[in-house]
Amino acid sequence: MTQTSPSTPELLLTHLPPELLHTILTHLDLPDLLQTSRTCHLLRHLALDPFLHSTRLHTASLTLSHLLSHRASKSSISPPTSWIWMSRTNVLSRQISKSLIRIRLAHNLEHRPTSAELVERAILPRVCGASYDSPVAPGIIQTHQAVQRRSVRDRLARKLKRRPSVRSLVDLNIIPAECVSRTSTSTPGSTSTSGCGECCTVIVSPGLVATRRNVIRELLKDGLRAWVSGRGIQAQKRKADELEATERATVKNLVRRFAARKRAADAECDVVRRWQQQQQQKGRRSHGYGYGYGTLWGREAEIARQRDEERRARMVGDCASEGGQDQDCSTRKAGVDYWGVCAQPTRAHVLGLKTFWEGVIRASAPD
Repeated sequence: MTQTSPSTPELLLTHLPPELLHTILTHLDLPDLLQTSRTCHLLRHLALDPFLHSTRLHTASLTLSHLLSHRASKSSISPPTSWIWMSRTNVLSRQISKSLIRIRLAHNLEHRPTSAELVERAILPRVCGASYDSPVAPGIIQTHQAVQRRSVRDRLARKLKRRPSVRSLVDLNIIPAECVSRTSTSTPGSTSTSGCGECCTVIVSPGLVATRRNVIRELLKDGLRAWVSGRGIQAQKRKADELEATERATVKNLVRRFAARKRAADAECDVVRRWQQQQQQKGRRSHGYGYGYGTLWGREAEIARQRDEERRARMVGDCASEGGQDQDCSTRKAGVDYWGVCAQPTRAHVLGLKTFWEGVIRASAPD
């Protein structure tokens, strides 16, 4: 039994250079490469090298092209010239199997669902259309969608590149100035103002700014409406006060009021006279200036007599207060009806009222 000398080093596969290992691995199949990659890190790194696989594919393509160019022709391998002997039974069986397959395919194609049903069942995408003659095949639908997304992305990028800056939109009053935050930027290492710039950033949505302006506008409208209504009420009060002061300070208005009161008193006196005439026509007995007591009995007669006496006393007192004007007193007695109201006021009475109210106006007028 031979023993290796201790001076001879043991040669391992990992001690070989990577180029030699690469050449060895090119002759292995994929399962062998998988088993080799599980032995150690070096062989795993070499087995997973992309250059190794590209070399294997190139070698396989060269081998296939060489073999396909030297393969036998179809006529040489077909009967009766081929050395493979096929009987008539084998040929008929092949033809029958092909006919069965053709019939089965035709039957399945007749009973296959339409493309619209497949779209409703979510088997085919809607991009394929309602017929099998769609320009987009189901196999390339994902590629078609990816191309569409890419084109949309490119169009958006071009539009975003051509869009105006935020600063220009603010200058054109397209975006409100409240929506933008301005920050100054400067070039590093530059001390002059030429390297400084201004960056505009949108911090608030323009829709929120428009809503805020609408709220402020409505509040301002409410405030103005309340202020105008208050001013209108004050103006109406002032006008009413002025009219009242004008009416108080005018003799003409005083005379108009006196005439209105006189007409009301005359109307009342006419009613009383008609009532008295009716009572007299019924046979009542009249006495002096008072009512008749012929048909009054008990308490009613006493009340009527007392009223008549009070009226006579008031008329006598008025005449006594006039002093020596006996003629005027007799005229007033003749003009005063049973209710103590002057039917036709005398000129002296009107002049006295005028003098009295003029004195009142002079006393109340500011100095």
